[in-house]
Amino acid sequence: MPRTLPVVLILCGLLYAPSNVARAQDVPPEASGSPKEAPAQGEPTIGWSLRNLDPEQQQRMLRFSTFVNGDIPHQYSAAENTVGYTVRAIAEGGPLYHAHCQKCHGVMGLGNGDLAYSLKPSPALLAYMVQQPVAVDQYLLWSIAEGGKQFGTAMPAFKNRLSQEQIFQIVAYLRAGFPDLEDEPPAGTDGGPGAATTDEPERKTRDID
Repeated sequence: MPRTLPVVLILCGLLYAPSNVARAQDVPPEASGSPKEAPAQGEPTIGWSLRNLDPEQQQRMLRFSTFVNGDIPHQYSAAENTVGYTVRAIAEGGPLYHAHCQKCHGVMGLGNGDLAYSLKPSPALLAYMVQQPVAVDQYLLWSIAEGGKQFGTAMPAFKNRLSQEQIFQIVAYLRAGFPDLEDEPPAGTDGGPGAATTDEPERKTRDID
């Protein structure tokens, strides 16, 4: 039976009702008149309770809500991280992050890359986002693979550029705290939170099934 982490439900429980309201009719319950025109099928809708948030908050809330409500392809919700958070995964994920993510999200994941200030909404602060309960491995895989077009952001989809293994290597690098691999490659437990002392994958995927 599908389930989500209890903490995720606590954090995002308020999102469930707005999401369902948005699907039914995108107006407040007390509003009079006819509902607004329905969005295209499969397109996320900003519910009445989210309209007072700024665009960046709306985008992030919609993405979280979509994931928590299970509205993502099974290939992502059922994905297993067989890469783990090992020294090898971190070392291989670093160059991938710098090649594909750094120009927007910044060297340390603070959303201050070279292209960041030309984007609206601004890139996610990955250094903080990766620590949130919703940021399980499946959420990060889905976000990176599918990008943010459906949520109105410039985040490109990487599913045709990176393999699932490569995306999970990037995830390992994020969870390690964006270490400087050139000056001091991670060794042993110095690779960051969750880094292994061997190159064997650790079964630490946060299951949402």
